[in-house]
Amino acid sequence: MKKMILTLLAWLLVANLNSQGVLAVTIDFQWLGNQGYTAKGSFSYDEKTAPTIFSEKGSGKMQVLENFRVSFYDNSGQEIAKYNNVSEEISSANYFQFNFNTKTGQVFGSIDLGGEGMGEIYLQGVVNDNLALLRVESVDLVMDEDDSPEIITQF
Repeated sequence: MKKMILTLLAWLLVANLNSQGVLAVTIDFQWLGNQGYTAKGSFSYDEKTAPTIFSEKGSGKMQVLENFRVSFYDNSGQEIAKYNNVSEEISSANYFQFNFNTKTGQVFGSIDLGGEGMGEIYLQGVVNDNLALLRVESVDLVMDEDDSPEIITQF
């Protein structure tokens, strides 16, 4: 069974000064499931004010995250869903959950990324334990999963 990988390609993609002089860091990430489904996305935060470890959860104003986007792809590489969980520091997703260590560049703990309405797709679970790609149905359908996803980081 192919090992699923949650990859944080935690390299600095964008370091832009905005009009208030805030230094925004954008990090790309990727997850690969056993059946070949993938999640790819990016998130940004102000590196001057972000704590070493931060956790964001639910809808409303975020404490650290400025933006968070995730797209899901089937095993042939076709995009099957795309979500902006956080836009301009506001989360519109009730179940959104994300934890990040800015010093190590690692996502950790429980995550819930993506959609939440009927027929939508989301990635949920605990990093380094079990992550699953699911579709919201009357009983959520597991599309892909792994019981020991890894995190690989690069700066």
